[in-house]
Amino acid sequence: MDFKELLRQHPFLRILLPLIFGILATESFDLSIGFVQIVLISGLLLNMAFVVIGRIRRSRELRLLHGMLVFLIIANLAAFRVQTVKKEMYITSTDENRNYLLELSENPNEKTKFYSCLAKIRSSIYNDVQRKETANVILYFRKDSLVKGLKTGDRILVDSKLNRVKNAGNPNEFDYAAYLKNRHVLYASYVESNKWIKKDGHAHWNLKAMAWQWRDQLLQIYREQGIKDEAFDILAALTLGYKAGLDPEVKKAWGDAGAMHVLAVSGLHVGIIYLVTSFILSFLLKIRYGRWFRALLLLTVLCMYALLTGLSPSVLRATCMFAFIVIGESMRRKGGIFNSLAASAFFLLLHDPYLIYSVGFQFSYLAVAGIVLLQPRFDRLILIQNTILNKFWQLTTVGLSAQIATFPLSIYYFNQFPSYFLLSGYVVILMAGILIYLSALLLFLSKIDFISHLLAWILQTSVELLHQIMIWIHNLPGAVVRNLFYSFYDVILLYLIICAVIFILIVKRKKAVFALIVLLIVYQIPNAIQNFQSEKKEIIVFNAGKNSLIALRQARNVFYLNDQKMDPIKKEFLSHNYSIKNRLYTIDSDTIREIDFRRFNHKGILIIGKNKCITEELLTTLKPDIVLLRKSGLKDYQILTKHTAVCSIVADGSVYNKDMKRLHEHEPESMAKLFVIKDRGAFRIDLSTEK
Repeated sequence: MDFKELLRQHPFLRILLPLIFGILATESFDLSIGFVQIVLISGLLLNMAFVVIGRIRRSRELRLLHGMLVFLIIANLAAFRVQTVKKEMYITSTDENRNYLLELSENPNEKTKFYSCLAKIRSSIYNDVQRKETANVILYFRKDSLVKGLKTGDRILVDSKLNRVKNAGNPNEFDYAAYLKNRHVLYASYVESNKWIKKDGHAHWNLKAMAWQWRDQLLQIYREQGIKDEAFDILAALTLGYKAGLDPEVKKAWGDAGAMHVLAVSGLHVGIIYLVTSFILSFLLKIRYGRWFRALLLLTVLCMYALLTGLSPSVLRATCMFAFIVIGESMRRKGGIFNSLAASAFFLLLHDPYLIYSVGFQFSYLAVAGIVLLQPRFDRLILIQNTILNKFWQLTTVGLSAQIATFPLSIYYFNQFPSYFLLSGYVVILMAGILIYLSALLLFLSKIDFISHLLAWILQTSVELLHQIMIWIHNLPGAVVRNLFYSFYDVILLYLIICAVIFILIVKRKKAVFALIVLLIVYQIPNAIQNFQSEKKEIIVFNAGKNSLIALRQARNVFYLNDQKMDPIKKEFLSHNYSIKNRLYTIDSDTIREIDFRRFNHKGILIIGKNKCITEELLTTLKPDIVLLRKSGLKDYQILTKHTAVCSIVADGSVYNKDMKRLHEHEPESMAKLFVIKDRGAFRIDLSTEK
């Protein structure tokens, strides 16, 4: 079967590809909505001519042109949806506005120092004029008992300025602004305790609010039945997707064991429910119209589970995916599961184009596609007569298939690979299904004391045992391979190589051998580029908030300077991605003194801290090329601006706001000469070309 035959047998795959192309192209080139509308309308009119005019429709010479036209129409439809969704993300009120009516989209989530939650802006109020809004915002509240009482669907009136979410501007950092944008969030606001009031009652019936209320009631049943401590947190995450109480050490242990996805309710859980329920209802296939009744019951069970998990986005995506699979099975379509997967992806992306950038969306579809395509073929490699051993072999092939399909993305996003993913897979796939159905029994039978207490004890013991197994796997030698790095270029080429190997082994195409050889050669290009960049020299002053962090890079080695009070975890968080993605080795680190001078690659770096006076004599003697101002070092800024030997003056995040405000008010022209890290992100100077 060639690529054309693959597309012919799976019609939704044919329209999914141009849809994805249109989404990516629109975001890459920022196409205007007016241009998109013109192209879309023109394409529809031309397509109408192809359909209506018989001579054109029957022309074989114009079939390719017609196919290209349909591709263009669907791509522009995707572009139109991107622009429409993007428009809804922005507020239309003025920058001076501070009054908004908001509806909470989730319950407040308790953090160490504050509460946070996602809310939807219903309207803005400016000069007594109320204007409808559609944007989302992340709210941060001071810790307050009133905030703890807020729930999904509550409406609040706030008096607070909304700020555009922006990144810290550090090299190779996690793109938090893009992550929130993909969740349709562009704004954030810190709300003071006396700057918000709750409006009475809900404005209208809210399905999500009802789902969250159900989930909270189920969590309360767990507590009442005596499930507690880590067992409660793990069971709540595993069965209902409630992860607020999970300890970071638990997450780390499960992540290193290759089972973190089990604690994030998603495709695996919905898949388990689908398989078990499908098996239980298989007797209906033997009766007339039974497959339709079975499909209806399956869809009902899947939808109910989505409601019980609070309608989390990952569960909704997985439910939609399996709903299309159920419908495809009941219709007995030739396209089968691949066409159902493509259909669900098409409609999900048409509804929300930004799902294409969601890590969960990518992993879910790749994992299911890998299992469907590869698992049956792996399963046939070894014929095992023993039923129990055969089940273990099937679990092995499922794990291998999913891992082959997702490992490039796993390394790209998380920079690590769990060595014992098969071992943890045996345990968690078996235990996850058992725990999900035992917890369902507990919830249904919670009023019967003897049975509910017995089920609660079994669940508590089972979860504790499962957690101990994860810790044991986590502590095994070489449990996780860290500090791995794939660029986006590497990921694309790896998937092309995987596809080429599949075409060679499964489709038996000779041309795929030639393609594989070419891809393997092209895959070496990044190594050549890395060798070219191995002599890079640079100085970076990170945006580290109230701390200071400086990187001095020489080829593949990097030397870090940080202030004495900097938390090692924060330092690791800021420097990790930079070191990993540039394949650097940390040779050493040192603590910054209140007044410090360092020389690197013929550049002098003077660091001025709190209450340390800058003098003409000091500048003349040291002749620094870069001056880094920390804390109250900005007080002597005038001396620096008059000293011509200074090349760059940098104020890091620890500079006091009152000093910055004073300089801005009294000497606004001097601000142009100052590199303010809070506003502009990390300061970076490349010394590679300097001799």
